[in-house]
This record gives sequence, structure tokens and C-alpha cells, in this order.
Amino acid sequence: MIEVRALPDFSSMILTWIALIILFLILRHFLYKPVSEFLNNRKEKIRSDIEGARALKEEASSLREDYETRISLAKKESQEIIETARKRGEELKENILDEARKEAEGIKNRAIEEIHKERELAFQEIKLRAGEIGLLIASKIMKEEINLNVQGKLIDKFIDEVGNVNWQS
Repeated sequence: MIEVRALPDFSSMILTWIALIILFLILRHFLYKPVSEFLNNRKEKIRSDIEGARALKEEASSLREDYETRISLAKKESQEIIETARKRGEELKENILDEARKEAEGIKNRAIEEIHKERELAFQEIKLRAGEIGLLIASKIMKEEINLNVQGKLIDKFIDEVGNVNWQS
């Protein structure tokens, strides 16, 4: 015989509830607390990782700005160095050109002085040779003996005339 009941048996219902409460307490103690702690720890770790990432992002941003500033300063410095070197090069070029001009002027002046000295020596040599030639010519023309005093005067006059432009005319 099978009996069908609409309401469960009270004793089995109490036993089911007691078993369910015991199972709940066991699961809560051995499963819920560790899982809860694990999830809380995981949540805290994620939160600290996010905060660390934000801090790293801020630090990276400040480092990037610092590096950009340094790069900008380095570019300015390099431009200043280049400009200074260019100006120094121009100054050196001008100094070298000035020195070369001065040296060329000095060489030119020494050459002019040397030419004047050589010219004077050439005139003296010409005067000396002209005097000798004049004496030879005069002695041949005169065919007579001239005393030393008259000879000296004639030579001096001839030399003076040789040095002047009038001698050739």
C-alpha cells in the first residue's frame, strides 16, 4: 500500500532542516570563508595594481615631460654651440685674412725696399762704369795728358750728368 501525503512528515522535515543547516555551516566554514578571503585578497591586489599602474603612469608622464624638457634644452644648447662655433670660425677667418693681408703688405714693402736698394746699387754701378767709360772716351778724344785735379773734376761732372735725366738728351 502506498500512501500519498500532501504534507511531509514532520520528523523528516526537521531532520532535513538540521542536515541543511549543518551542511550550510560546514560549507560556510570550509568553503565560503576561504573563497571570500581569496576574492577579497584578489580584489585588494587588483586595486593596489591599479593604483600602482596609476602611479607609474603619472611617473612616466612626468619623466616624459622631463625628457622632453631636457631634449629641448639640449637642442637649444646644440644650436648655441653651433652658432658660437660659426661665429668663432668667422672670427678666425677674418683674423687669418687680416694676418695674410698684413704679411702680403709686409712682403710687398720689403720687395719695394729691395727694388729701391737694387736700383740704387745699379745706378752706382752705372755711374762707376760710366765714369770709367767717359775717361776712356775723353782720353781718346783729347789724346793729351790731363792732370789729376782736372781729371777728378771731369769725372765728377760726367757722373753727375749720368745720374740726371738730362744726360740722355
